[in-house]
Amino acid sequence: MTKTKKMAAQKSATPPQGAQEVAAGEWVGKSQAMFERMLQEVPDAMRGIFREKLMQVLKQKAKGGPAAESHVLEIVQEIVPEPFKSNILKAFSTMGDIDMSVVEEIINNNPGGQETVISILHAIQAKCGYLPQEALILVSQKKGVFLSALYRLATSYKAFRVKPPKKYAVTMCNGTGCHVTEGGQILRELEKKVSENGSQITLEKVRCLGCCDMSPAVMINGELYGGAQAQARIAEILHE
Repeated sequence: MTKTKKMAAQKSATPPQGAQEVAAGEWVGKSQAMFERMLQEVPDAMRGIFREKLMQVLKQKAKGGPAAESHVLEIVQEIVPEPFKSNILKAFSTMGDIDMSVVEEIINNNPGGQETVISILHAIQAKCGYLPQEALILVSQKKGVFLSALYRLATSYKAFRVKPPKKYAVTMCNGTGCHVTEGGQILRELEKKVSENGSQITLEKVRCLGCCDMSPAVMINGELYGGAQAQARIAEILHE
C-alpha cells in the first residue's frame, strides 16, 4: 500500500470529531436526567430509535468530552417541536439540585434486577428526603423498570414522597382530651397557616398520640411536645 493510500485509510478509520461515545459517568450536572426527561416526551414504542438518534447529536455537541446540561438544552431548543419543547423546558426548570452521583452510588450498591427497586427507593429517600424525578429516571434506566411503574409505586405507598418535604412536619392530636385543652384552637390556626401560599407546614391530624397526660400534644419533625411547651413551639412556627 502506498503512503498516500495508507494515510487515506487511516483517516477514514478515524471517527469524525464529536462522534465518540459519551463515556460512562461523563455527564455533567443534571445533563443525564435532562436527557432522560427529554425522551419521556417520545412514545414508548419509538423511544429506542429516538434515544439512539439524539445520543448521536449529543456526542457531536460534546465533541468527545462530557455531556453538559447546555448540550441537552441546545438539542431541545434546536430539534424538538412544540408543544413538546415547552413541556420539556418547563420540566427542566423544576428539576431539583440533587447530586446524581449519590443516587448512582446507591443503585450500584444494590446489584440485581427489579427486585432491588424497593430497597433503592428507600435508600434514595433516606438520603434526599424524598424521591426526586431525576432519581426515578435513573433507577428506571439502570434497572429496566418503566418510569410510569416507578411513579405508581412511589405514589401508592405512604412511606414514599415524590415532593421535597416542607420545613415542618406537624402531627396534631385531635382527640377529645387535646381538643378541649386548646388543641382545637391550635389545630384551626395550623389549618389556616397550611392553606396559605408558600406554607412550610405539612399537617396530619390523628385521634391520639398516646400521651393524654400532656395535652394538647403535638409532634413536630418527630419530636413530641405537650402542654405549654407545645403551644409555645406552635406559636413560633405560626409567626415565622
